[in-house]
Amino acid sequence: MTAPLALALTLSAYWRTKARAARLNTRSALLAWQSRRLTRFLTSEAPRAEAFANLSGHPLTDFPMMDKAALMAGFQRYNIAGISADDAWQALAATGRINRFSVGASTGTSGNRGLYLVSDAERYLWLGTLLAKALPDLLARRYRVAVMLPRSSRLYDAANESGRLALRFFDLTEGLETQLADVAAFRPNVLVAPPHALVALARADLPLSLAKVFSGAEVLDPLDRAEIEARFGLTVREIYMATEGLFGVACDHGTLHLCEDCVAFEWEPEGGLAKPLVTDFTRRSQLMIRYRMNDLLRLSHTTCPCGSPLQAVSEIAGRADDSFRLRRADGAAITVTPDILRNAILGANRDITDFRLVQTGAASLRLLLPPGQAGALPAAHAALTRLFDGFGVPADISTAAEPLPLPEGGKLRRVIRERTVCA
Repeated sequence: MTAPLALALTLSAYWRTKARAARLNTRSALLAWQSRRLTRFLTSEAPRAEAFANLSGHPLTDFPMMDKAALMAGFQRYNIAGISADDAWQALAATGRINRFSVGASTGTSGNRGLYLVSDAERYLWLGTLLAKALPDLLARRYRVAVMLPRSSRLYDAANESGRLALRFFDLTEGLETQLADVAAFRPNVLVAPPHALVALARADLPLSLAKVFSGAEVLDPLDRAEIEARFGLTVREIYMATEGLFGVACDHGTLHLCEDCVAFEWEPEGGLAKPLVTDFTRRSQLMIRYRMNDLLRLSHTTCPCGSPLQAVSEIAGRADDSFRLRRADGAAITVTPDILRNAILGANRDITDFRLVQTGAASLRLLLPPGQAGALPAAHAALTRLFDGFGVPADISTAAEPLPLPEGGKLRRVIRERTVCA
Protein backbone atom coordinates (compact mmCIF):
# COMPACT_ATOMS: atom_id res chain seq x y z
CA MET A 1 0.00 0.00 0.00
CA THR A 2 1.33 3.43 -0.92
CA ALA A 3 2.18 5.95 1.80
CA PRO A 4 -0.47 8.50 0.63
CA LEU A 5 -3.19 5.84 0.72
CA ALA A 6 -2.01 4.61 4.13
CA LEU A 7 -2.14 8.15 5.50
CA ALA A 8 -5.58 8.74 3.97
CA LEU A 9 -6.99 5.58 5.57
CA THR A 10 -5.45 6.40 8.94
CA LEU A 11 -6.74 9.97 8.94
CA SER A 12 -10.17 8.84 7.81
CA ALA A 13 -10.44 6.42 10.75
CA TYR A 14 -9.01 9.09 13.07
CA TRP A 15 -11.61 11.69 12.10
CA ARG A 16 -14.51 9.21 12.09
CA THR A 17 -13.61 8.12 15.61
CA LYS A 18 -13.43 11.71 16.87
CA ALA A 19 -16.67 12.62 15.09
CA ARG A 20 -18.48 9.64 16.63
CA ALA A 21 -17.25 10.61 20.08
CA ALA A 22 -18.67 14.12 19.61
CA ARG A 23 -21.96 12.95 18.13
CA LEU A 24 -22.69 9.91 20.31
CA ASN A 25 -22.39 11.76 23.60
CA THR A 26 -25.11 9.91 25.53
CA ARG A 27 -25.35 6.26 26.47
CA SER A 28 -28.66 5.80 24.66
CA ALA A 29 -27.37 7.37 21.44
CA LEU A 30 -24.23 5.21 21.54
CA LEU A 31 -26.12 1.95 22.08
CA ALA A 32 -28.70 2.74 19.40
CA TRP A 33 -25.93 3.46 16.89
CA GLN A 34 -24.03 0.32 17.95
CA SER A 35 -27.14 -1.82 17.48
CA ARG A 36 -27.60 -0.59 13.90
CA ARG A 37 -23.96 -1.17 13.01
CA LEU A 38 -23.95 -4.61 14.63
CA THR A 39 -27.09 -5.67 12.75
CA ARG A 40 -25.60 -4.54 9.44
CA PHE A 41 -22.36 -6.40 10.22
CA LEU A 42 -24.07 -9.66 11.19
CA THR A 43 -26.24 -9.54 8.08
CA SER A 44 -23.72 -8.60 5.39
CA GLU A 45 -20.21 -9.32 6.70
CA ALA A 46 -20.38 -12.28 9.09
CA PRO A 47 -21.76 -14.77 6.49
CA ARG A 48 -18.60 -14.29 4.38
CA ALA A 49 -16.82 -16.65 6.79
CA GLU A 50 -17.74 -20.35 6.63
CA ALA A 51 -18.46 -20.58 10.36
CA PHE A 52 -21.30 -18.04 10.06
CA ALA A 53 -22.48 -18.66 6.49
CA ASN A 54 -25.99 -19.74 7.52
CA LEU A 55 -26.62 -17.01 10.09
CA SER A 56 -27.21 -13.93 7.93
CA GLY A 57 -29.87 -11.74 9.53
CA HIS A 58 -29.88 -13.65 12.80
CA PRO A 59 -29.55 -11.76 16.10
CA LEU A 60 -26.24 -11.89 17.92
CA THR A 61 -27.54 -14.34 20.51
CA ASP A 62 -28.08 -16.96 17.76
CA PHE A 63 -24.38 -16.98 16.93
CA PRO A 64 -22.28 -19.66 18.66
CA MET A 65 -19.79 -18.63 21.31
CA MET A 66 -16.17 -19.15 20.36
CA ASP A 67 -12.81 -19.12 22.13
CA LYS A 68 -9.14 -19.54 21.25
CA ALA A 69 -9.39 -23.34 21.13
CA ALA A 70 -12.30 -23.22 18.67
CA LEU A 71 -10.61 -20.54 16.57
CA MET A 72 -7.35 -22.46 16.27
CA ALA A 73 -9.09 -25.80 15.64
CA GLY A 74 -11.05 -24.38 12.69
CA PHE A 75 -9.02 -21.32 11.76
CA GLN A 76 -9.97 -21.46 8.08
CA ARG A 77 -13.67 -21.29 8.97
CA TYR A 78 -13.34 -17.92 10.72
CA ASN A 79 -11.54 -15.94 8.01
CA ILE A 80 -12.98 -14.87 4.68
CA ALA A 81 -10.10 -16.29 2.63
CA GLY A 82 -10.31 -19.82 4.07
CA ILE A 83 -6.65 -19.67 5.13
CA SER A 84 -5.67 -22.61 7.34
CA ALA A 85 -3.74 -22.34 10.58
CA ASP A 86 -0.88 -24.38 9.05
CA ASP A 87 -0.57 -21.95 6.15
CA ALA A 88 -0.74 -18.98 8.52
CA TRP A 89 2.01 -20.39 10.76
CA GLN A 90 4.24 -20.95 7.72
CA ALA A 91 3.62 -17.40 6.52
CA LEU A 92 4.35 -16.03 10.00
CA ALA A 93 7.72 -17.81 10.04
CA ALA A 94 8.59 -16.47 6.59
CA THR A 95 7.40 -13.00 5.52
CA GLY A 96 4.56 -12.40 7.95
CA ARG A 97 2.19 -12.08 5.00
CA ILE A 98 -0.07 -14.42 3.10
CA ASN A 99 -1.75 -13.08 -0.01
CA ARG A 100 -3.08 -9.63 0.97
CA PHE A 101 -3.12 -10.32 4.71
CA SER A 102 -0.63 -9.74 7.49
CA VAL A 103 -0.26 -12.60 9.98
CA GLY A 104 0.44 -12.15 13.66
CA ALA A 105 0.42 -14.24 16.82
CA SER A 106 0.03 -13.79 20.55
CA THR A 107 2.92 -14.29 22.96
CA GLY A 108 1.48 -17.53 24.31
CA THR A 109 1.77 -16.79 28.03
CA SER A 110 -1.39 -18.82 28.63
CA GLY A 111 0.27 -21.92 27.21
CA ASN A 112 -0.75 -21.68 23.57
CA ARG A 113 -0.34 -19.02 20.94
CA GLY A 114 -3.19 -17.59 18.93
CA LEU A 115 -3.03 -16.45 15.31
CA TYR A 116 -4.68 -13.51 13.68
CA LEU A 117 -5.10 -12.18 10.16
CA VAL A 118 -5.54 -8.54 9.29
CA SER A 119 -5.72 -6.71 5.96
CA ASP A 120 -3.76 -3.55 5.23
CA ALA A 121 -6.95 -1.49 5.35
CA GLU A 122 -7.78 -2.92 8.77
CA ARG A 123 -4.31 -2.07 10.06
CA TYR A 124 -4.85 1.60 9.26
CA LEU A 125 -8.40 1.53 10.62
CA TRP A 126 -6.96 0.17 13.89
CA LEU A 127 -4.23 2.79 13.91
CA GLY A 128 -6.53 5.73 13.27
CA THR A 129 -8.96 4.56 15.94
CA LEU A 130 -6.22 4.09 18.53
CA LEU A 131 -4.63 7.46 17.77
CA ALA A 132 -7.96 9.28 18.08
CA LYS A 133 -8.48 7.78 21.52
CA ALA A 134 -4.91 7.91 22.83
CA LEU A 135 -3.42 10.97 21.09
CA PRO A 136 -6.38 13.14 20.05
CA ASP A 137 -4.11 16.17 19.50
CA LEU A 138 -1.90 14.27 17.06
CA LEU A 139 -2.42 16.68 14.18
CA ALA A 140 -1.29 19.63 16.31
CA ARG A 141 1.76 17.92 17.79
CA ARG A 142 4.48 15.51 16.73
CA TYR A 143 5.04 12.47 18.91
CA ARG A 144 7.97 10.15 19.34
CA VAL A 145 6.57 6.88 20.62
CA ALA A 146 8.59 4.09 22.22
CA VAL A 147 6.72 0.78 22.26
CA MET A 148 8.18 -1.94 24.47
CA LEU A 149 6.47 -5.30 24.01
CA PRO A 150 7.43 -8.97 23.73
CA ARG A 151 6.53 -9.16 20.06
CA SER A 152 6.32 -6.70 17.22
CA SER A 153 3.47 -6.56 14.73
CA ARG A 154 2.63 -5.15 11.36
CA LEU A 155 0.05 -3.11 13.25
CA TYR A 156 2.90 -1.09 14.77
CA ASP A 157 4.58 -0.71 11.40
CA ALA A 158 1.45 1.10 10.28
CA ALA A 159 2.21 3.94 12.67
CA ASN A 160 5.52 4.82 11.03
CA GLU A 161 4.04 4.36 7.58
CA SER A 162 1.35 6.90 8.40
CA GLY A 163 3.90 9.73 8.40
CA ARG A 164 2.57 11.35 11.56
CA LEU A 165 4.55 9.46 14.17
CA ALA A 166 8.13 8.52 14.86
CA LEU A 167 7.65 5.11 16.45
CA ARG A 168 10.33 2.68 17.52
CA PHE A 169 9.69 -0.84 18.73
CA PHE A 170 11.83 -2.33 21.51
CA ASP A 171 11.66 -6.12 21.67
CA LEU A 172 11.42 -7.34 25.26
CA THR A 173 12.38 -10.85 24.17
CA GLU A 174 15.91 -9.47 23.81
CA GLY A 175 16.01 -8.64 27.51
CA LEU A 176 14.58 -5.67 29.37
CA GLU A 177 17.81 -4.34 30.89
CA THR A 178 19.57 -4.17 27.51
CA GLN A 179 16.80 -1.95 26.13
CA LEU A 180 16.67 0.82 28.73
CA ALA A 181 19.56 2.96 27.46
CA ASP A 182 18.31 2.62 23.87
CA VAL A 183 14.87 3.84 24.91
CA ALA A 184 16.40 6.94 26.48
CA ALA A 185 18.57 7.55 23.40
CA PHE A 186 15.45 7.50 21.20
CA ARG A 187 14.13 10.48 23.24
CA PRO A 188 10.46 9.47 23.27
CA ASN A 189 7.74 11.73 24.60
CA VAL A 190 5.28 8.81 24.69
CA LEU A 191 5.92 5.43 26.32
CA VAL A 192 3.85 2.30 25.70
CA ALA A 193 4.97 -0.72 27.72
CA PRO A 194 3.90 -3.42 30.17
CA PRO A 195 3.89 -2.30 33.82
CA HIS A 196 7.04 -4.26 34.70
CA ALA A 197 8.96 -2.43 31.94
CA LEU A 198 7.57 0.94 33.02
CA VAL A 199 8.67 0.21 36.60
CA ALA A 200 12.17 -0.65 35.37
CA LEU A 201 12.34 2.63 33.44
CA ALA A 202 11.08 4.51 36.50
CA ARG A 203 13.86 3.03 38.63
CA ALA A 204 16.61 3.49 36.02
CA ASP A 205 16.86 7.26 36.52
CA LEU A 206 17.15 7.91 32.79
CA PRO A 207 16.78 11.39 31.25
CA LEU A 208 13.23 10.90 30.00
CA SER A 209 10.86 13.81 29.33
CA LEU A 210 7.44 12.30 28.74
CA ALA A 211 4.08 13.76 27.78
CA LYS A 212 2.12 10.50 28.07
CA VAL A 213 2.60 7.05 29.57
CA PHE A 214 0.52 4.06 28.50
CA SER A 215 0.41 0.65 30.13
CA GLY A 216 -0.62 -2.49 28.29
CA ALA A 217 -0.21 -6.25 27.90
CA GLU A 218 -0.28 -6.96 31.68
CA VAL A 219 -2.40 -6.25 34.72
CA LEU A 220 -1.56 -2.81 36.09
CA ASP A 221 -1.29 -3.39 39.83
CA PRO A 222 -1.90 -0.39 42.12
CA LEU A 223 1.63 -0.61 43.55
CA ASP A 224 3.13 -0.38 40.06
CA ARG A 225 0.85 2.47 39.05
CA ALA A 226 1.86 4.49 42.11
CA GLU A 227 5.59 4.05 41.45
CA ILE A 228 5.33 4.90 37.74
CA GLU A 229 3.18 7.97 38.30
CA ALA A 230 5.42 9.25 41.10
CA ARG A 231 8.50 9.01 38.87
CA PHE A 232 7.08 10.59 35.72
CA GLY A 233 4.49 12.91 37.25
CA LEU A 234 1.84 11.64 34.81
CA THR A 235 -1.32 9.60 35.01
CA VAL A 236 -0.72 6.14 33.60
CA ARG A 237 -3.31 5.37 30.93
CA GLU A 238 -4.13 1.76 30.13
CA ILE A 239 -4.55 0.36 26.63
CA TYR A 240 -6.63 -2.81 26.69
CA MET A 241 -5.57 -4.66 23.58
CA ALA A 242 -4.98 -8.30 22.74
CA THR A 243 -4.50 -10.60 19.78
CA GLU A 244 -8.26 -10.48 19.46
CA GLY A 245 -8.44 -6.70 18.98
CA LEU A 246 -8.48 -3.25 20.54
CA PHE A 247 -10.92 -3.23 23.43
CA GLY A 248 -10.29 -0.16 25.54
CA VAL A 249 -8.25 3.01 25.96
CA ALA A 250 -8.04 5.13 29.10
CA CYS A 251 -8.93 8.81 28.98
CA ASP A 252 -6.84 11.65 30.41
CA HIS A 253 -8.42 11.00 33.82
CA GLY A 254 -6.96 7.49 33.81
CA THR A 255 -10.36 5.80 33.42
CA LEU A 256 -10.32 2.85 31.05
CA HIS A 257 -13.20 3.11 28.56
CA LEU A 258 -14.23 0.18 26.40
CA CYS A 259 -14.23 0.66 22.63
CA GLU A 260 -17.96 0.14 22.24
CA ASP A 261 -17.82 2.14 19.01
CA CYS A 262 -15.93 -0.83 17.49
CA VAL A 263 -16.84 -3.81 19.66
CA ALA A 264 -20.05 -5.15 21.21
CA PHE A 265 -19.55 -6.63 24.68
CA GLU A 266 -21.56 -9.33 26.43
CA TRP A 267 -20.73 -10.33 29.99
CA GLU A 268 -20.34 -13.57 31.89
CA PRO A 269 -20.14 -13.22 35.69
CA GLU A 270 -17.27 -14.80 37.63
CA GLY A 271 -16.59 -14.22 41.31
CA GLY A 272 -18.07 -10.71 41.38
CA LEU A 273 -16.19 -9.77 38.22
CA ALA A 274 -17.17 -9.95 34.55
CA LYS A 275 -15.64 -11.93 31.71
CA PRO A 276 -16.28 -10.43 28.26
CA LEU A 277 -17.64 -11.98 25.11
CA VAL A 278 -16.53 -9.68 22.30
CA THR A 279 -17.91 -9.08 18.82
CA ASP A 280 -15.75 -6.77 16.74
CA PHE A 281 -18.01 -5.28 14.05
CA THR A 282 -15.13 -3.48 12.28
CA ARG A 283 -13.09 -6.56 11.35
CA ARG A 284 -13.68 -7.99 7.89
CA SER A 285 -10.84 -10.49 7.38
CA GLN A 286 -10.88 -12.69 10.48
CA LEU A 287 -14.24 -12.66 12.21
CA MET A 288 -14.36 -12.39 15.99
CA ILE A 289 -17.99 -12.94 16.98
CA ARG A 290 -19.01 -13.78 20.56
CA TYR A 291 -15.38 -14.58 21.31
CA ARG A 292 -14.85 -15.48 24.97
CA MET A 293 -11.94 -13.54 26.43
CA ASN A 294 -9.92 -14.82 29.35
CA ASP A 295 -9.86 -11.48 31.19
CA LEU A 296 -11.67 -10.57 34.38
CA LEU A 297 -12.93 -6.99 34.54
CA ARG A 298 -14.54 -4.92 37.28
CA LEU A 299 -17.05 -2.68 35.55
CA SER A 300 -17.66 0.82 36.86
CA HIS A 301 -21.16 2.20 37.34
CA THR A 302 -20.15 5.80 37.95
CA THR A 303 -19.80 8.52 35.33
CA CYS A 304 -16.23 9.46 34.44
CA PRO A 305 -15.39 13.20 34.70
CA CYS A 306 -14.50 13.11 30.99
CA GLY A 307 -18.21 12.58 30.22
CA SER A 308 -17.69 9.66 27.83
CA PRO A 309 -20.72 7.35 27.48
CA LEU A 310 -18.39 4.41 26.79
CA GLN A 311 -18.50 1.77 29.53
CA ALA A 312 -15.86 2.49 32.16
CA VAL A 313 -13.76 -0.25 33.76
CA SER A 314 -12.55 0.13 37.33
CA GLU A 315 -9.97 -2.62 37.05
CA ILE A 316 -8.67 -5.37 34.82
CA ALA A 317 -8.32 -7.80 37.68
CA GLY A 318 -6.45 -10.57 35.93
CA ARG A 319 -6.99 -13.66 33.84
CA ALA A 320 -9.69 -16.22 34.46
CA ASP A 321 -7.02 -18.92 34.03
CA ASP A 322 -5.28 -17.55 37.12
CA SER A 323 -8.30 -17.69 39.39
CA PHE A 324 -7.55 -20.23 42.10
CA ARG A 325 -9.83 -23.28 42.06
CA LEU A 326 -10.00 -24.74 45.55
CA ARG A 327 -12.20 -26.96 47.67
CA ARG A 328 -13.69 -26.06 51.00
CA ALA A 329 -13.56 -28.45 53.93
CA ASP A 330 -17.08 -29.63 53.09
CA GLY A 331 -15.97 -30.56 49.56
CA ALA A 332 -17.65 -27.67 47.76
CA ALA A 333 -15.66 -26.03 44.97
CA ILE A 334 -14.72 -22.37 45.27
CA THR A 335 -13.11 -19.86 42.89
CA VAL A 336 -10.95 -17.03 44.22
CA THR A 337 -10.13 -14.35 41.64
CA PRO A 338 -6.64 -12.82 41.29
CA ASP A 339 -7.66 -9.39 42.60
CA ILE A 340 -8.76 -10.82 45.95
CA LEU A 341 -5.47 -12.68 46.36
CA ARG A 342 -3.39 -9.69 45.28
CA ASN A 343 -5.18 -7.31 47.64
CA ALA A 344 -4.74 -9.67 50.61
CA ILE A 345 -0.97 -9.82 50.09
CA LEU A 346 -0.42 -6.12 49.38
CA GLY A 347 -2.65 -5.14 52.28
CA ALA A 348 -0.66 -7.28 54.71
CA ASN A 349 2.42 -5.06 54.76
CA ARG A 350 3.21 -1.79 52.98
CA ASP A 351 6.80 -2.93 52.42
CA ILE A 352 5.63 -5.52 49.87
CA THR A 353 6.34 -4.23 46.36
CA ASP A 354 6.51 -7.52 44.48
CA PHE A 355 5.42 -11.13 44.99
CA ARG A 356 4.45 -14.36 43.28
CA LEU A 357 1.58 -16.51 44.54
CA VAL A 358 1.27 -19.88 42.83
CA GLN A 359 -1.38 -22.54 43.27
CA THR A 360 0.68 -25.71 43.03
CA GLY A 361 -1.94 -28.27 44.06
CA ALA A 362 -5.61 -28.70 44.88
CA ALA A 363 -5.04 -27.07 48.30
CA SER A 364 -1.37 -26.05 48.08
CA LEU A 365 -0.05 -22.51 47.57
CA ARG A 366 3.44 -21.07 47.43
CA LEU A 367 4.12 -17.42 48.25
CA LEU A 368 7.39 -15.82 47.19
CA LEU A 369 8.70 -12.38 48.15
CA PRO A 370 12.00 -10.75 47.12
CA PRO A 371 14.89 -11.29 49.57
CA GLY A 372 14.76 -7.68 50.78
CA GLN A 373 11.14 -8.14 51.85
CA ALA A 374 11.57 -11.40 53.75
CA GLY A 375 10.46 -9.67 56.94
CA ALA A 376 6.96 -9.26 55.47
CA LEU A 377 6.48 -12.99 54.90
CA PRO A 378 4.80 -13.70 58.28
CA ALA A 379 2.26 -10.92 57.78
CA ALA A 380 1.51 -12.00 54.21
CA HIS A 381 1.17 -15.63 55.29
CA ALA A 382 -1.20 -14.63 58.08
CA ALA A 383 -3.29 -12.51 55.69
CA LEU A 384 -3.67 -15.39 53.23
CA THR A 385 -4.48 -17.80 56.05
CA ARG A 386 -7.26 -15.49 57.27
CA LEU A 387 -8.57 -15.13 53.74
CA PHE A 388 -8.79 -18.86 53.10
CA ASP A 389 -10.10 -19.59 56.58
CA GLY A 390 -12.92 -17.19 55.78
CA PHE A 391 -13.70 -19.20 52.66
CA GLY A 392 -13.58 -22.44 54.62
CA VAL A 393 -10.59 -23.66 52.61
CA PRO A 394 -7.86 -25.62 54.47
CA ALA A 395 -5.03 -24.28 52.32
CA ASP A 396 -1.42 -25.38 52.79
CA ILE A 397 0.64 -22.20 52.28
CA SER A 398 4.43 -22.37 51.99
CA THR A 399 6.55 -19.22 51.85
CA ALA A 400 10.05 -18.26 50.75
CA ALA A 401 12.16 -15.20 50.01
CA GLU A 402 14.08 -15.46 46.76
CA PRO A 403 14.81 -13.39 43.64
CA LEU A 404 11.77 -12.85 41.45
CA PRO A 405 13.00 -12.64 37.86
CA LEU A 406 11.17 -10.54 35.33
CA PRO A 407 9.58 -12.43 32.44
CA GLU A 408 11.84 -13.18 29.48
CA GLY A 409 9.72 -12.14 26.53
CA GLY A 410 6.45 -12.94 28.26
CA LYS A 411 4.02 -11.19 30.55
CA LEU A 412 4.48 -10.65 34.25
CA ARG A 413 1.94 -12.64 36.25
CA ARG A 414 2.02 -12.33 40.03
CA VAL A 415 -0.92 -14.67 40.69
CA ILE A 416 -0.56 -17.96 38.85
CA ARG A 417 -2.52 -21.18 38.85
CA GLU A 418 -0.35 -23.92 37.43
CA ARG A 419 -2.07 -25.56 34.46
CA THR A 420 -1.76 -29.00 36.03
CA VAL A 421 -3.97 -27.92 38.95
CA CYS A 422 -7.67 -28.70 38.87
CA ALA A 423 -9.81 -28.71 41.98
